[in-house]
Amino acid sequence: MVSSQPESQLNTSEPVAVDTLKIGLEYPPLGEEAAIAGLRQLHLKVHEASPGPGLRGEHPKSLGGVWATFRVAADIPAPYGIGLFKEPHSFRALIRFSNGRSFDDRVPNVRGMAIKVFTTQNENDPAVNHDFLLADHPVFFARNVQHVLEFLIATSTGTPAAALAETTYPKLKGFNSIATKSPLRMSYWSQTPYQFGSGAVKYFAHPAVEQDQPLLDIKLSDSENSLREAMVEQLTKRKIGVNFDFCINPQTDANTMPVEDPTVEWTSAPIRLATISIYPQRFDSEQQIQFVENTTWSPWNFLPEHRPLGGINRARRWVYSDSQEMRHKTHGVTSTIPTGRESF
Repeated sequence: MVSSQPESQLNTSEPVAVDTLKIGLEYPPLGEEAAIAGLRQLHLKVHEASPGPGLRGEHPKSLGGVWATFRVAADIPAPYGIGLFKEPHSFRALIRFSNGRSFDDRVPNVRGMAIKVFTTQNENDPAVNHDFLLADHPVFFARNVQHVLEFLIATSTGTPAAALAETTYPKLKGFNSIATKSPLRMSYWSQTPYQFGSGAVKYFAHPAVEQDQPLLDIKLSDSENSLREAMVEQLTKRKIGVNFDFCINPQTDANTMPVEDPTVEWTSAPIRLATISIYPQRFDSEQQIQFVENTTWSPWNFLPEHRPLGGINRARRWVYSDSQEMRHKTHGVTSTIPTGRESF
């Protein structure tokens, strides 16, 4: 299920000729493997110190893990009806909403929406999951793995992120923001690209426009847990569900929409592939909270037609695995593949 890393093809210190890039292809830079090794080593040190070995290295605070239905649309244009989206079907899904860094919901942060789609249709077959990892910003803050490594070195030695935003990391401006609405009313993007058959796409999810917006307008409290409280208020107390449109921006030009630079936003015409329906539910039982925290989301949990692309995703393969191993070892948990049939 997990593909091996492609071999290096290009050197990022030299410009790429505009006629060499092709849609759907990766162009790993020379030296990337060494950069990934350095990133893994440094990330483990930072992870162990903060947020701690028992928590996720990325997005450690869960705002809520909720069950949903992932319903593939019946009107997908022919070129995109492949893999998970080959035919109309409803799958069960588990979605974890999260904070990127801070445990206080009132401060500037990145929010995440990690979607696990349970694709096994026969309960006697081995469990197979496909994960989509999205964040509430259309682009990533760093161009490639080396750029991330340099950022981590700088911040771990005392350089404020705000200072880096003024110099070598301009995409950091506005990357963190103060939440003004519930996670159930935000939009989320994959930031990084993914294979889609012979092409490439970026994913995004946004609240469907046809639902009753005033009912969803839950005001945030002045609490460090205000985002989780807003989700509980809507889904558990008021028993109001929410729908998200799940869409893609296809890569239509390999030069203006590069695979290897996730700081560039893809602005091709969006195509809706599915509807995510999060139904009213209670999601704060201790058993479900522990289940969600012991569950792993990774772009490398994928179906063959939708393989992760680009250097940031190639690094995530190892960084996320390292984080999972440290976390599960700390808690004495054995890694298992959830089936989607769990109940609490």
